[in-house]
Amino acid sequence: MRVGLQYIRQGLYDIAGILRKESQNYSQHIIKAFALLYLVFIISNPAFSQDTGQVQKVYDGDTVLLSDGRKIRYIGVNSPEWFEPFYLKAKRLNESLVMGKDVRLEFGEERVDKYGRLLAYLYVGDQMINAKLIEEGLAHAFFIPPNRKHNALLLKLQTDARERKVGIWSKRGKMSVLKITSVHPPRDDGGEHVQPYSRIANISNTKTNLAGFTLSSETGASYKFPDIELEPGYTVLVISGKGTNSVNSEGQLIVYWNDQPAVWDKEEDTAYLTAPDGTLIDLYHYKGRRVSRKKSK
Repeated sequence: MRVGLQYIRQGLYDIAGILRKESQNYSQHIIKAFALLYLVFIISNPAFSQDTGQVQKVYDGDTVLLSDGRKIRYIGVNSPEWFEPFYLKAKRLNESLVMGKDVRLEFGEERVDKYGRLLAYLYVGDQMINAKLIEEGLAHAFFIPPNRKHNALLLKLQTDARERKVGIWSKRGKMSVLKITSVHPPRDDGGEHVQPYSRIANISNTKTNLAGFTLSSETGASYKFPDIELEPGYTVLVISGKGTNSVNSEGQLIVYWNDQPAVWDKEEDTAYLTAPDGTLIDLYHYKGRRVSRKKSK
């Protein structure tokens, strides 16, 4: 099983790392290694890997908790966050469709994300909830490879929703061609330094050339995208640090902000995204763990 092997390898790396660490760090690495191996057991054990369940809690428009403790993140869609327009409508629609109901899960090539959530297309009867959210204009296409099974359907529904100007595609939604979906300042994870990065999604229905678009922070540091193309629904990771622009083995586009190793402030900052003509098309503000999207002027 692909996911199981992935976590087993990571667990073994962590155990090996214990031998290289000072004694005061032993306990945290042991806990991390066993947590990863336990996740492998849950995923691979038939008693826990059923493709059905009942929804116990709805977090927002694209994430739910099942009664057996599994947390599900919908594949292929991204609904508004709590600080964005239509967040409540997306969450309430999701609740009305799935809360307390028996659901069926359809998995893609990658079943678990880095937060330990199961990735799935979720169905109530024959209705795919991922698709319904996009159809109602309460989510946009959001493709993270290697999962791609229903991308064509989701893009078609997004095209229809945009033409009808519903939900996030209405004037109130203020959606453009690209959207900053997250900013991750520098941090340490169990003694391991994690490079800061931001993720930008192509929310249009056509391939977009990123040449001339600019990403910047409150300090004025800016990154101008090179001549690269981003497929509709897909994302680009802008990593602060040195590296070579590339597409990784799973199909994720990655570019490097080579001269800015820590461009995002750890405590509070704002990311600005401007079009080649200088028009501000999106911004993303965060403060600690809380984030907010300020109004564009």
